[in-house]
Amino acid sequence: MTPFKRPLAAAGAAVLLGLTLSACGGGGHPTDASKKEFCGGVEDVITTTNSVEGDEPTEAEWKKLQEAYGDLGDIGTPKGISDTERNGFEVIVDAITDLDYDEAKKSFGDKDGEDNIPGVSKDDEKDADKFFDYLTETCADQLGG
Repeated sequence: MTPFKRPLAAAGAAVLLGLTLSACGGGGHPTDASKKEFCGGVEDVITTTNSVEGDEPTEAEWKKLQEAYGDLGDIGTPKGISDTERNGFEVIVDAITDLDYDEAKKSFGDKDGEDNIPGVSKDDEKDADKFFDYLTETCADQLGG
């Protein structure tokens, strides 16, 4: 699996593929979203991700992905998410929204054989994995899982 197609969540047959690249969790995203709003934002990310036609997004597709992740960041997370899961959310959202297309293109493909988020600490990688687990559990019903 490439660093650019890292599974964010699986809810039944629906698989969310995220484009996780370098970033540090920034914060500032709301912490009081309803579960329905949050999972709706996740569903929008899934739809946008699934609309990428090739193995690598075009610049226009990248901008749409950034918008979908930006919208998810604007929605924020529900109350009750752990600090670890919350940090993973911030790492993922900030990774996508902060990276310009030219920099993103450098990470397309699996050139080094690694499945990680370049430039992100191992602890943040673990937090992102915890967020993926949270996402799967929290949104399974709404996403048909």
